Amino acid sequence: MSALRTLLLGLAWSLATAVVPAQAGEAAPAAALAGEFHLDGVMETGSGLRLQEDGTFEWYFSYGALDLYAKGRWSPAGDGIDLVPTEFQAPPQYPQGRFSRMHLRQDGADLVPSWPWDMDDFRKGVERGSYDRIDE
Repeated sequence: MSALRTLLLGLAWSLATAVVPAQAGEAAPAAALAGEFHLDGVMETGSGLRLQEDGTFEWYFSYGALDLYAKGRWSPAGDGIDLVPTEFQAPPQYPQGRFSRMHLRQDGADLVPSWPWDMDDFRKGVERGSYDRIDE
C-alpha cells in the first residue's frame, strides 16, 4: 500500500509543478518565458531582449541614430510581463528614449511591446512589432 501511495503522491507533485503552456490572453510562468528575443515587424529598427530565469533582463534598441541599452528586472504582469530598468544608457539629446516601465503582452511564444514613449513613428502605449523568441 505504501508503494501505491508514494506513486500517487509523486504523480500529484508532478502535475502540480508542471509548466503548462499559456493560453491566449494568459501569461506563462516566468521560467517558461526566459530566453532570447529579437524585434520583428518594425522597419529600420534593431532590438533584442534577453530574459533570465532569475528575473533580470538585458535590452537594446537601435533606431536611426538612436541607440538605447537597459538592464533591470522583469516580472509577470497581467497578460504578459513588465520590464523595469535599473540601468539605462541613452544619449543625452534623446531623454524621451528613457522609460521607467515597459509592458510586453504575451502572444504565444512572442512578446508584443506597448512602446513607453512618443517619438518619431513610435506612439506611447501603441503596440508595434513583436519580440520573437530565438530558437536555440
